[in-house]
Amino acid sequence: MNIKSVLGLALAFAIGFACRAFDIPSPAPPIIVGALLVVAMTVGYLLVDRALTQPARHAIDCGGPSGLAPSATTGSTVTPAPTKWTTYIDRFAQAIHSLAAVPAIRFVALLGLCAAYLQGGLTKLLDFGGAVAEAQHFGLPFAPVIAGATIVIELAGSALILSGVYRWIGAIGLAGFTLIATFVANRFWEIPQPDRFMVENAFFEHLGLVGGFLLVAWYDLRQRHSN
Repeated sequence: MNIKSVLGLALAFAIGFACRAFDIPSPAPPIIVGALLVVAMTVGYLLVDRALTQPARHAIDCGGPSGLAPSATTGSTVTPAPTKWTTYIDRFAQAIHSLAAVPAIRFVALLGLCAAYLQGGLTKLLDFGGAVAEAQHFGLPFAPVIAGATIVIELAGSALILSGVYRWIGAIGLAGFTLIATFVANRFWEIPQPDRFMVENAFFEHLGLVGGFLLVAWYDLRQRHSN
């Protein structure tokens, strides 16, 4: 017990003795709850006082005369201790990274991204008349040329992405094609409700595909420059 605790107990005893001797109302109610309250307050004060007198575990981050932490002025870094949740998140991220590094997983992901274009290109190729009619439906000039170009872009772009041969060219090609097709076929602002809702969803879904293809192109170009 340190000197502070001794002085605190002595002062508490002196106040209680004076209140009883001079018939002064006690600061605490004369019941067991009041007594426990005083004990709890006293114990809390002592525990906090003891905790605050211990050296700070992160004293290096306390501001100095300049207001900056010593770690910022001396160039040292302090790494916070990992918590349970950050440990779980790091393990999960490592597992995802390991899966993403597997060539088969990456191919399946790219195949899913190109699935609609493979299906669309093959369908138009097997039913070229239907592809021409679709281009005419949207009021496009030179419908046979547009239908043929659409087939080439969808199938060739998908083949480049899946094979890895100039993957960035195939990704940029499909991104540009998707962006143009979105503004041609999904002009939701011209459609009244309730039909507008579905077309509007399709519009923004196609914008998501554009972003996915641009990410594929960016990753492929970065990988080529790093090699």
